[in-house]
Amino acid sequence: MNRQAVGTALLAAAVMLAGCGGIAGKIDKQLPVAEHAVERLGEQLDRGRIRNAQLIAIYAKRVSESKPELRELTDVLAREATRRGNLYQGLVTRIEDAKRQAGSGGSSQEQEVLLRELGHIALAADVQEFNLALSDPLNVLADLSDGTLARVDALSARASSQANRAANLGPGSQLVGNPHYGHWQSGAGGSFWVWYGQFALMRDLLGGPRIGYGAWAGGRDYSYYHDWGRDNYTSPAARRTQSRVESTARQKFASEGRTFRSPYAAKRTGASRAITRQKTFRPTSTASTRGTSRGGFRGGK
Repeated sequence: MNRQAVGTALLAAAVMLAGCGGIAGKIDKQLPVAEHAVERLGEQLDRGRIRNAQLIAIYAKRVSESKPELRELTDVLAREATRRGNLYQGLVTRIEDAKRQAGSGGSSQEQEVLLRELGHIALAADVQEFNLALSDPLNVLADLSDGTLARVDALSARASSQANRAANLGPGSQLVGNPHYGHWQSGAGGSFWVWYGQFALMRDLLGGPRIGYGAWAGGRDYSYYHDWGRDNYTSPAARRTQSRVESTARQKFASEGRTFRSPYAAKRTGASRAITRQKTFRPTSTASTRGTSRGGFRGGK
């Protein structure tokens, strides 16, 4: 049995655990499954076997050569193709948090949340699902190339923007709202997006707009994270924060007599046909374990 088959079997076994034993026993069985999935994903990154990770390295090099003034930013984005990337490190952190929580017991409700979290981590660490999640930082690099490099697993920037009537939030907008790259900071005028650490180079080097939550929520464009990957790539704590920020914005809009549009009221157009078919017609529990088209969808600008 090859590595992909082993990984798929492990994930299937994790789902089946929900049908046997007490909840604490299920957690004890699923924790090593999720942990193994994350470590296996790291090994695949180390070996250069994840397609979009390979493309990130290529795209980052091409953009830095054509736009040397963006080298610091392209270097940061290139790390997403490695274990040091924020997306992968987010899974590592969630596993460590899950271990601490499993060791401290908790109420039955807390244990149920933990069990679901372990299932989401295992699915997020599936090689082909992670490959798709990497399409967001990959397509930021594609956009930075001014169309020289094609987007992957997504419509072109122009086609996606037109289809969604999206606001012009500048290059890098695919990562706005993704808790791996920044957070919403609340103030008297509402919430605004703040990049983490070196991802602040997005604003510093690109001179993009200050992005407010309300404008983003109503005018965001397609991204894999927001439209397909959020369940698997969001920790319970981050999900609670997202709900709180949305609730606050909704109340503020109502007090001002304005209509608020949730960022998740409807999926945005923009995914490749392969992703749409996979996510729409396959059961949720198996969609991430069976993969998608390796070729992806490339659109011209």
